[in-house]
Amino acid sequence: MHEIRYIAALVILGSLTWSPSACAQSAAATAPLLSVVKGALEPQFTPPPPGTYELPPIDTIVDHSLIDSSGRRVDLFDLTDSKIAVVSFMYTSCADVGGCPLAAAVLHRIDRMLSQRPDIRNKVTLMSVSFDPERDTPARMAEVKQAMQPKTDWHFLTSRTPADLQPVLDDFHQSAAKMWQEDGTWSGLFRHVLKVFLLDTDHNVRNIYSLGFFNPQLVLNDIETLLIEQNQHATRSP
Repeated sequence: MHEIRYIAALVILGSLTWSPSACAQSAAATAPLLSVVKGALEPQFTPPPPGTYELPPIDTIVDHSLIDSSGRRVDLFDLTDSKIAVVSFMYTSCADVGGCPLAAAVLHRIDRMLSQRPDIRNKVTLMSVSFDPERDTPARMAEVKQAMQPKTDWHFLTSRTPADLQPVLDDFHQSAAKMWQEDGTWSGLFRHVLKVFLLDTDHNVRNIYSLGFFNPQLVLNDIETLLIEQNQHATRSP
């Protein structure tokens, strides 16, 4: 089912072709997803122009080690490398249409929009970080990366164990708790709230997006606002 939800998000964006048989088999499962994702990609408000507002720092993130889709240990600060970062926490088995599949679709659109902006594309990195390392192995994350076909600097990350990941979740204040069934077995789902974080080049959190306020144009405008701020600071420096 998780494959259907992620593929459905890509179909909406027009980046994959869906066969009639696949549509027929999964129409009921993906109908809610289609509605939610379309709503995020076609926002009901117009974001203010870049540079016409401020994004005060909310928090500061420290460095953390993660595992990339090739199985290599990487450090968060090395991946950002003086870039603005958009960090999304997710898991590939998510059944919440307003959660991880939505984040995947919006980040995919941001990736495509950045690819058309040579003036800023190399100043931004995207990160999808799984909080389900037991199932979201590097191999699984590589499959998702292949499906997403990123055109910019987009990393698909996990960790060796839940214990390794916990400091990262704590630092970002991202809660993710397993949902248990009455018989004490794990349902395979997590209780979580959609959060996507915008980090500046000093690793300060400058915005936190959630359902209803997470659309590609808003994120892009926020990125440009931070870049304008960065240029102004550089100009004022002796």
